[in-house]
Amino acid sequence: MTKNSIDFPSFFRAAFSGTEPFDWQNKLANGKWPELLIAPTGSGKTAGVTLGWMFNRLKRPEQTPRRLVWCVPMRTLVDQTQEAIESWLRCLDQAALVTNGLLPTPEDVHVLRGGKSSRRWLDSPERAAIIVGTQDMLLSRALMRGYASAPTLWPVEFGLLHRDVQWVFDEVQLMGAGRATSAQLEAFRREDLGSKESVVPAYPTRSLWVSATLEPEWLATVDFQAPSKVLRINPGRETDTRIRKLVRAPKHLSKSHVIPESSVAKHEKAYISRLTAAVLVAHRSDHMTLVIVNQVVRAQSLYQSICNILSKKSSGPEVVLLHSRFRSAEREREVRRALSDNRSSDLIIIATQAVEAGIDISAAVMFSELAPWASMVQRFGRANRKAEFEGGARVYWIDLLGLPESDSSKPTKTSASLSRPYEVHELEDSRKKLLTLQDVAPVHLPRIDPIDLHARVVRRNDLDDLFDTDADLNGFHVDISAYVRNANDTDVRVFWRSEPVSWEEVPKAGVQELCAVPIGLAKKWIQDVKKANKKPVFFIRDLQSRQRIGQDGDGPPGWEKLKSDPWPGLTILAYSRAGGYSEQLGFTGRPADIPDAIDSSNSDEANASLVDVSDGHDDDTESELGCHVLLKDHLDHVTKEVEELSDKLGLSHITKRLLVRAASWHDLGKAHEAFQSTMRRGLNGVEAPKDLFLAKTANSNLRHERAYFRHELASALALLAHEKWSRDADLLAFLVAAHHGKVRMNMRALPREPKNTEVERFARGVWEGDKIPALDLGSSEFWPGGSLTLSVMELGHNELSKESWTERTRDLLQRFGPFRLAYLEALLRIADWRASSKEETGGYG
Repeated sequence: MTKNSIDFPSFFRAAFSGTEPFDWQNKLANGKWPELLIAPTGSGKTAGVTLGWMFNRLKRPEQTPRRLVWCVPMRTLVDQTQEAIESWLRCLDQAALVTNGLLPTPEDVHVLRGGKSSRRWLDSPERAAIIVGTQDMLLSRALMRGYASAPTLWPVEFGLLHRDVQWVFDEVQLMGAGRATSAQLEAFRREDLGSKESVVPAYPTRSLWVSATLEPEWLATVDFQAPSKVLRINPGRETDTRIRKLVRAPKHLSKSHVIPESSVAKHEKAYISRLTAAVLVAHRSDHMTLVIVNQVVRAQSLYQSICNILSKKSSGPEVVLLHSRFRSAEREREVRRALSDNRSSDLIIIATQAVEAGIDISAAVMFSELAPWASMVQRFGRANRKAEFEGGARVYWIDLLGLPESDSSKPTKTSASLSRPYEVHELEDSRKKLLTLQDVAPVHLPRIDPIDLHARVVRRNDLDDLFDTDADLNGFHVDISAYVRNANDTDVRVFWRSEPVSWEEVPKAGVQELCAVPIGLAKKWIQDVKKANKKPVFFIRDLQSRQRIGQDGDGPPGWEKLKSDPWPGLTILAYSRAGGYSEQLGFTGRPADIPDAIDSSNSDEANASLVDVSDGHDDDTESELGCHVLLKDHLDHVTKEVEELSDKLGLSHITKRLLVRAASWHDLGKAHEAFQSTMRRGLNGVEAPKDLFLAKTANSNLRHERAYFRHELASALALLAHEKWSRDADLLAFLVAAHHGKVRMNMRALPREPKNTEVERFARGVWEGDKIPALDLGSSEFWPGGSLTLSVMELGHNELSKESWTERTRDLLQRFGPFRLAYLEALLRIADWRASSKEETGGYG
C-alpha cells in the first residue's frame, strides 16, 4: 500500500485486524470534521476518531494537526485508550504502510493522569503524537496551571496544547465545569487566529466534543456559539446491521429488592450485607458481574464483604475493585485484572463512577445504584456491550430514594446523604424514567434531559492573568479548580515516603506513587493525623528553599511543612506513618492503614524525557551534567538544535531568525562571576582556564554563593542594553529571560532574597552594576562586555531603560496573545533541553 492509494476501509482493516469500519466512521474519515459527534455506547467512537485522524494525517497533513489529545473525565479510561491506540499503531506498522513519518509510533502515545504523567510528549513538537489524559490534568495545563506539574513547565505545556492540536473531549456530560472551559478555550484560539501579530505559522488547532448523550446547545457559552457541524448516529434509524444489533442487544431491567435505610453506620453495614448476598445470588458462573455504587467508601466496604464470604469457600469468582483513589501501581493491578485479555472469565467487579466513561467491559449481570440519567445511560452501556449474551443481560437498579414498598413515595429524610455525590432532584428524574422501563438497550432509552449549564466561565482577562506563572507573595498560585471540575470534585495528590535519618537529595514524586484524593477527604485526614502527631508528617514543595541534602528544619530538603488546609492541584509528601492508604482498598483516610512507600522518582519512565525540571528558584540542576561544557560550545549547540527544529516545523525565516538570536543570547548571563565560581567548584579540582567560560559542570547538588542567582535574567538585561532598550527587542528579551520558566512576566526580588544595602536595585541574585565580560555568542552575535542595570524592573518610565519590564511583557501578551508567546517559549526551551541531553551523552563528539 502507498500513501496515495490507501483508502479508509483498507486503512481501518490494517489497524483493526481485518474489521470493517462502520458507515459513520468512514464518513468521518473522508469528510470535513464536525465539531460534535453523538454516537451510542459501543459504536466505536474511540476507534473512529483516532483512526480517522491518522488517516487524515496521511492524506491531508497540512490541514491535520500533528497532535491528537484525548481528554477523558475519568482515570480508568486513560490506560485502556492508550493500550488500544498502541495496538492499532503496531498493526499498522506490521502492514508496512508508507507513512513518511506522518503517523505516530506506539512510543509517541503519552499518558497524563493522576499517578502517571509522562513528560516525553514535550520533547518533540515536530513529531506526530497522541496524548491521552484526564480533564483535570489536561485542562489545568491548558490554563497554564498544570496539576502535579512544576510551575516552570506550565508555559511549555500550555504552548504545545494550544498549537497544532486536535482536541477530543470525550463523555462531555460528565465534564462538569470543564465543559464550558473547553468551549471558551476554543473560542479564544479562534479569536487569536486572525487578531494577533503572527510570528509562527497558524497551525490548525480545533476541538471535537464526543458523547452518546450530548446536545449542541450544551456547549454554548458567552464566547462560543453552539456547534453547527454535528455528526449524529441515531440508534433507531441506523441502517448498519452491526450497529443495529448493538443498540438492540437485550438488557432486562429490574428494580433490586435491596434498599439502604439511611447513611448511619449500622444501616450502611446492613445494606452492604444485603447487597453482598444479592450479588452472589445473581452472579452467573464464568461470566462477569458489575456492581456500580456511587461512593468509594461503599465500594471498599462491598469489596471487603464479598471477599470475606468467598474466602470461606473452596472456589468462586475473582473480585476486582475499581475506583479513582488508588496509587498508579495498585490501580494498574486492578485494571489488568478487570480488562486484560487473560482476565478471569468468572469475575465480579466492584466499581464507582470510574467505569462510566466508555470503559470496555461487558457484563452479563449488573447492579447499579440510582444516579443521574446521563450516568445511568453510560452505566447501562457496560452490560451486554457486545451483544454476546444469549437471552441478554440482567440489570438491577438500586433505589436510593424510596423504601421497597413505596415505589412512588416521596424521598426519605435521609435522601440527601444517600444520594451523595449527586443532588436528590437529579436522582428523582432518573427514578421516574427507570420505573417506566423494562429494557435499557440504547434503542429503548429516552433522550437525555438538558444538563445543568451553570458553571463559572473563564473569560479572556482571566486567561491573560493566568499567563503570569509567578506565585503571590505568600507563595500561592491562582486556583483554577472552578474552571476544571465542579467545585465539590477537586483533588490533591499524595505520595508516601519513609522517614530517613538524612536525605541524599530533594525528593520528587514518581509516577507510580501518586494517589489522587478528593479535597474534602484530604482535609479531614490531614487534620486527624496532625492532632495525633506532634512532629510534622505532611509537606509541600518549597520553591525558595536553598537546602539540597540532609534535613531542612523539620522535613525533607526542598519541602516545608503543610501549615494550612490543602488546596486543589497540590502535591503533598506524607511520611508513611501518617497512614491513610491500603494497598488493597486504596485511599481510606484511616491512620491505621500504613502504606509501603514506593520511590519511583528514579524509574526509567520518570527519566525517559529530556526534561529535567529544576523547579526551585535556587536550583540550576540543568547545569550539572556530570561533565563540563564550555559556554561558547553550548550556545552553538542550542543554535544548531533550534535551527533543525525550526526547519522540521516549517517556521518562517523571520521566526527562525528570532529563535536563533534567542539561542545565541540565552545563556550569556552564565559568564557572570556568580555562576562561573559555581561551575569551577564542580570540576572536582580540575583547573579551568580563566579565559574560558563554563555552561555546565560535573558535580551535582551545588548552590550558588549568591542566593537565587538567575543567569537568564542577566542575559536578558545584557541583551536589552545591547539593543539600546529598543521596544523591537522586547520579544527576543522575553524569550531569553523565560527559557527556564522562572523569569517571565515580572522582574522583582523574591520574598526571602537577602537584602543588599550596597546597591540601588537587586532581583533574582542580580545586582545593579554587575559586570558581564565580553563574549562571542556565535551566529554573528557579540556582547562587547559591560555592566547591568535593573532600572527596567521599576514601574513607570526611566530615561535609560524607558518602559518597565512589566509594561513590555504585558504589551507582548496583547500583541501576540498567550498561545503564540507560549509556543515560542516552548520551542527555545526544547532546543535547550535537546542540546543539554546530547552534551550529557556525548552526542556532539
